[in-house]
Amino acid sequence: MKRIPSITIWIICCITIIGIGCGDEGSLPINQGSETEVDIFPERDWKVIQGLSPLPATPPPNPTNRVSDSPDAARLGQMFFFDERLSKDGTVACATCHSPFHGFADVEATSLGGGRGTRNAPTLLNVAYNKWQFWDGRADSLWSQALIALEGEKEQAGTRLQYAHLIKRLYQKDYETVFGPLPNLADTTRFPLTGKPGDVAFDNMSDKDKIAVNTVFANIGKAIEAYERLLISRNAPFDQYVAGDLDVISSGAKRGLEIFIGKGQCTLCHNSPNFTDNDFHNVGVPQGRLPEDTGRYDGIKQLLENPFNGGGIYSDDPETPQRILDLLEPTQQLKGRFKTPTLRNIALTAPYFHTGGYPTLVSILRFNGSEIPTTEYAGVRDDTRQPLRLNEQEVNDLEEFLLTLTGELPPEHLLRKPDLP
Repeated sequence: MKRIPSITIWIICCITIIGIGCGDEGSLPINQGSETEVDIFPERDWKVIQGLSPLPATPPPNPTNRVSDSPDAARLGQMFFFDERLSKDGTVACATCHSPFHGFADVEATSLGGGRGTRNAPTLLNVAYNKWQFWDGRADSLWSQALIALEGEKEQAGTRLQYAHLIKRLYQKDYETVFGPLPNLADTTRFPLTGKPGDVAFDNMSDKDKIAVNTVFANIGKAIEAYERLLISRNAPFDQYVAGDLDVISSGAKRGLEIFIGKGQCTLCHNSPNFTDNDFHNVGVPQGRLPEDTGRYDGIKQLLENPFNGGGIYSDDPETPQRILDLLEPTQQLKGRFKTPTLRNIALTAPYFHTGGYPTLVSILRFNGSEIPTTEYAGVRDDTRQPLRLNEQEVNDLEEFLLTLTGELPPEHLLRKPDLP
């Protein structure tokens, strides 16, 4: 066999290498099109994760409350929030069921105010990011929510006339700094000392005087909202992780996050920086010994009937909220649906679900992974709730991830009862 000269072999190799290196115009270089990774997550998953953080530094504006971001209103609202005298018998405040020592939630399964309620009090941390208030969304603003609690028989159980006279007696200067002059309430025949709609004392008042008292009542709620809008909790370890500190959460928490956005399908409902879709779902939470609860179905009815909703005369900007209210209808499909709660600071706010029937994070994860009862709740369960059959390691990893959602608390001065007049 004739031997090929070494120089010829070298030329052939060079030509081959050049051909491979250049290729056709449409050919792909080696590894082109392969997905990059961030930590343990492929780029497509990382984009999902980035959609969960950060929580915006300030909540969306509320045009229905012109003083919602007023420092003077917030200072007044903080006093109202902690003042037990804003209740029927002077023993219950907003802070009674929304304790700053428990993430502004309640350690009771169902809250105890003027009576024993039938639902758990949810956290007020980051509550201003919510579109709807209460588990059933029967309030479309924080100020309206506060008013329902102030007169609720199982909550603070007082009356708007009682509160108007209390403001006149104790808070007149602070109130008028924010809202302008109070009505002259000196004539207690014209303005009885106590009463609300349904009470003879209130119902016999003139329409003009009812509106005057209702305006004071609405303003109490608007001051409380201004305070609650400051209860912001951000910069949790999860946020720091998304921002680039890849070592701030554990490997178990990262596995839990992987389950959260993947197998667990948690982002079907917990899919925003506040870890909620602001919608209502029926996930088959059993009522246990509590009475049947139709959730959003009756919540819409109450919202539309409430004179303090965003489209009412006590709203500072009713046009847009009224258009939204006009689209709402209490259909049968809404029975048994409850608001998706935020998962931020969930480690601080046990017990869980609207019933308060699940005392630990593990208990709710096991519920979500279990078969679903068929007769222990109102309405029809959503397809969003499917038994996941998580193993013990997956439950532990998910719990470890949820613990990374505990953020920094609001400034210390917002967490304590201020000096009251």
